[in-house]
Amino acid sequence: MRRKHIIPLGLALAGLVVVYLPTLQTVPNGGDHYYMADVGEMQIVLNLAGTLHATGYPLYVITGNVLVNAARALGVPPAAAPSVASLVWGIAALSLVYILAFHLTGRSMWSAAVTAVFGLTQTVWLHSVIAETYAMGLAILALLLLLALWRREIPHRVWWLALVGGIGVAHHRLLITVVPALLYAVWPHLTTNLRRLPRLLIVALLLGLVGFVPYVYLPLRAQAGAAWVYDQPDTWEGFWDQFTGREAENYVRWPESASELSVNLKEINAVLVTDLTVPGVLLGIAGLLVGLRRPRYRRAAVTLLISAITAYAFHVVLWHTYPLPALTLPSTLSLAFAWLFLGDELLSKESWSRYVRGALVPLTLLCCLMLVWRNLPFVKSLTEDPTGFQTIALAQNAPPGSTLMMEWGPRYFAVGFAHDVLGELGHIEVVDHQADFSAIVEESPLVTPEYTFYNRPVGGWEEQLGTRVYLRAVGPYLVQIDTRIEKGETSPTPGQEIQVREQGLRCTSDAILLEVAWFAPSKPERDLSVFVHLLDGQGEIMAQADQFAPVYGWRPTTTWEAGEIVRDVYPLPRLLEAQTVRYGLYRQLASGEFQNEGEFTLRVECGD
Repeated sequence: MRRKHIIPLGLALAGLVVVYLPTLQTVPNGGDHYYMADVGEMQIVLNLAGTLHATGYPLYVITGNVLVNAARALGVPPAAAPSVASLVWGIAALSLVYILAFHLTGRSMWSAAVTAVFGLTQTVWLHSVIAETYAMGLAILALLLLLALWRREIPHRVWWLALVGGIGVAHHRLLITVVPALLYAVWPHLTTNLRRLPRLLIVALLLGLVGFVPYVYLPLRAQAGAAWVYDQPDTWEGFWDQFTGREAENYVRWPESASELSVNLKEINAVLVTDLTVPGVLLGIAGLLVGLRRPRYRRAAVTLLISAITAYAFHVVLWHTYPLPALTLPSTLSLAFAWLFLGDELLSKESWSRYVRGALVPLTLLCCLMLVWRNLPFVKSLTEDPTGFQTIALAQNAPPGSTLMMEWGPRYFAVGFAHDVLGELGHIEVVDHQADFSAIVEESPLVTPEYTFYNRPVGGWEEQLGTRVYLRAVGPYLVQIDTRIEKGETSPTPGQEIQVREQGLRCTSDAILLEVAWFAPSKPERDLSVFVHLLDGQGEIMAQADQFAPVYGWRPTTTWEAGEIVRDVYPLPRLLEAQTVRYGLYRQLASGEFQNEGEFTLRVECGD
């Protein structure tokens, strides 16, 4: 490729990097959008050279760890370094797209324009700036198409495709959907000499298996005691579960109803339209039709059409969860290449050529600006999501020596990143929902965020621990799960069903915490709610922390035992004008009115 043909690629990539860099994810991920579900885990594993969930993605982890270490050596922070690794893969993928586009058309400016526009589609952009596997998958897909569609003879083309294809399928199993397209592209090479075919296929199979060699990484890292290892890949059963991706069995199945097919169809169509826009999809289809008509492009057009249809059909018929980039990118990439065929058709017509050449740069800039306008808010909302930092701040309030349980997922990854990568949160242990809780409660306080009980209710905890549990708040939105009741001496006060044994205000940098120890002299017969008001000097309410039941709603008063002490924490914002906190219990009468069952006031003294 000559220098004059490299310049358009350089300009396209430079423009994309300028757009990508401000959106690069530089914070610990805690967001739960389906595109981001595994990003926090990737951030940890690539920093620690651990292992990922099934199917393990060992080559991605190995190469990613190398790139992360290189980035960190250059001063890139740990949270941003995995995103830099994806950026490298994204740029590599788009470079291969340009090389193939230019090879097919011989038009450098048009190829650069298509590369730039494709790079700004939502899925490509996002996965080039977050820690995920799909930028690497796109690079492998582009390389396979380049090997299959290269017009000049490539020695041992089938074997090269087998080697790269094996690497691709080992990286992500669903890359197997491109195999029918590759078989079509190389069919003449397979059938030229049928006597050599058995040897050709045997060698190809062996080369394909080479891609699975990196799987030895999983048991080796587990045996080496890596800091973050998923499941038990050092046992045969655990390794096989990882290798086969058994956890995804429910995702790949035949549809159970026509409505399920309809949902899948709508989901993938929505992604295609979001990425390429309706005009972009229609122009891509028109380009494929043009390519099918022209002998020069027919082989490429048929290959791309098969690739798109196979991935699309697999998603609609067999894939039953969120839209998966491994299945949507082959379709969007094929349609983007089809723009090349359409553009070349117009440029080949003398009556159109002058107008198309004159409109190419402004039209490309217009499309790029439109895609930036459409996609920038979405990408930034995911890469700048503060949930990770908020969850880490939540964990910092866990009592020293406690064990914090968080369900496996983005928030757990955020805390794991702080604990294992950054070396923070050293005052606690962090476990997920598969831990041995019976052993934990015997050794240390077991603490969990209050929202855990939406998915794991109190009854589930009691069943798992085999005994009754008692909940008490131990920090802002943190609940301790205990198997031992805390009791106090009974000293009933006439007319008070529930008393206050201890009370106090504690100030942090951004909050005022009301800490209360409720006491039930006898078993309460009514469910009472809690009001907590932050007041200014005139007695006006500035903020509230009301709860329909103590302990963030999870300890209704009728579940208390006689003599039980229930500790609670009520977070309020730290406001300069705050003077007092007024709190108490109340109930709603049959008339709809509210009746207080005790009221208490504390003066706010936070200092400067």
